[in-house]
Amino acid sequence: MANKDYDKAMDGAEVTQAKSYNPSEKDAKVVKYMEKMFQDARRARAHKVPRWRRNEELYNGDFFKPFKLPKYKTRIVANSIHSIVETVYSILTDRAPKVDIMPKMEEQVDSARKAQEAVESEMRKSKALRAVNGMKRDGLVYGNGFLKLTYTEGKLEYSVPDIYTVFVDPLATNVEDAKCVIFASPTYVKDVRDMYENGKAVQAEGKLDEYKSFVKSQSDGQGLGQATTASGTQVSGPLAATGSADRTGHSQASSNSVTDVRTDFMELGPTDEMSEKEVFGGQVLLKECWHYLDDKLYITTWAGKVLLQHSEAPTDFIPLLNFKNYADEHTFWGKGEPEVVEPLAVGTAILLSQSLDNIIYHGNPAWVMSKSLSKTPGNRPSDKPGQVFWTNGPHEMIQRLPAGNMSSSNLPLAQYMMQLTDTISGVHDITQGRNPSGVTAAKAISALQEASQQIIRAKEREVGSDAIVELYKKTLSILVNNYEEAIVIRKTNATGYEFEKLQPYDLDDDMDFKYVPGSSMPESRAQRIDQALEYVQLGLLSPEQFWRWHEKDISRDILEEMIEQKRMAQEAQEADMEVLNNSTDENEIMEALLRKQAQMGAVPEEEQEK
Repeated sequence: MANKDYDKAMDGAEVTQAKSYNPSEKDAKVVKYMEKMFQDARRARAHKVPRWRRNEELYNGDFFKPFKLPKYKTRIVANSIHSIVETVYSILTDRAPKVDIMPKMEEQVDSARKAQEAVESEMRKSKALRAVNGMKRDGLVYGNGFLKLTYTEGKLEYSVPDIYTVFVDPLATNVEDAKCVIFASPTYVKDVRDMYENGKAVQAEGKLDEYKSFVKSQSDGQGLGQATTASGTQVSGPLAATGSADRTGHSQASSNSVTDVRTDFMELGPTDEMSEKEVFGGQVLLKECWHYLDDKLYITTWAGKVLLQHSEAPTDFIPLLNFKNYADEHTFWGKGEPEVVEPLAVGTAILLSQSLDNIIYHGNPAWVMSKSLSKTPGNRPSDKPGQVFWTNGPHEMIQRLPAGNMSSSNLPLAQYMMQLTDTISGVHDITQGRNPSGVTAAKAISALQEASQQIIRAKEREVGSDAIVELYKKTLSILVNNYEEAIVIRKTNATGYEFEKLQPYDLDDDMDFKYVPGSSMPESRAQRIDQALEYVQLGLLSPEQFWRWHEKDISRDILEEMIEQKRMAQEAQEADMEVLNNSTDENEIMEALLRKQAQMGAVPEEEQEK
């Protein structure tokens, strides 16, 4: 991607600062090369965009949009795709993910503890978990979900970039081997002018909807009434007859009418009194490129042909995390859940719609009648009970055509396809909290739950863990290399809270990072209590530790404490056995016997003290 001209243009470039923007030759070259990098990345990603738009349609339940069906055809959508995405999402986000920061050497033990506390404290203050969850949802819908981590004006910021705004080095398979990453975000001209001195030279470029997810789709022009049942099944055609239709044909009456999942502020449009351009100056595509030059990371920002920023980055890493669903090591892009199950989900919707159409038309077959009769007022056929037809003779006959035979295979086939959808997605009844028929034993249900989550656990282990580990690494790097003020840590103690101040120079980012398996998988409170009670019975957990554990996930400190107590108890037992077997000192033997009896609960502690 880079060449000598590029290196020469970038080296020593400075943003032109002038009231009347007149870029230098070097500034113009920088914008030219940046724009070429952007267009290359855009072309390399172009094949994914139609797939992302289709995934949005499927997530919204718009299964029939690609099909040109007549108005009278029924459309039933049991939106299993939306259910799959939300179920997997709820499982992956049920518990906060966790990474252990571990020392590489003995002298780093205390530093590792401080690093752990500092990272988790700052992530909590900056609401990193919210961004992590947003990244995971996007990953399930599109195949990739992104999180942007930056340090601005003395504070950490975690955000979720729109997938349509992220452009990556065409040869990259992950963020770590990318030579550049470009964020191209629709931005109001007014905001650009407020942020950059040269922003006054920026001109509006239009709505820029292609860079926004879930933009309002255009009507297919078929005038289809559409409604949604309370169960989430969408019905359109003859059954969605309530309410008036707008000019696109979509029902306006029901509060459950199908709408877009998300409506951006930018999609709402200007007020009647003032245009968007008058209020905000219109929209412009603000492009921010993080790229390497001579082993250093730079940020170059531009809009149109105006160079707004060119400076060395405050970090040595590109601030992007990638949650890649159904990861393929040979490509940067993953697969969304809608893409994987689309054939089965759409096929099920077609079968259900055809079955309902058959029922509707079987009960209302076509009529055959003479032309003269049809012109007689009141003699037009309908389904009204007791209707009378007046004729003048035997040749003016009226009759109904026999209804065709109804297929009995549609519904069983649809049910089978739904079962296949569950198998492929890994989302079964038991995964969604519904017990399978015929299974009542608690252990059997627990075993089925464990088995049903294997595919989802693989997502967490193979995909989610990489992103979360990078989140901890990059957060710690910013704390060590960019923070200047002390980091305040809030802790709980027996009396309430205590606070500790950690200086950035006391931290070390040269650590090992280990993802804690299962830390983001759900586990009920009842399951935690049962497991804790088993540890109490085994002597690994004290009553105090039991209450500390059952209220929250077990920590590394508690686990280490448990192991140490068990080790010391075993050593004491071995020492007492040695005394009983080999000692000739009566007092020593008596003390050992008392301790042994106390362990068995035969002697109170007061008696031991005597």
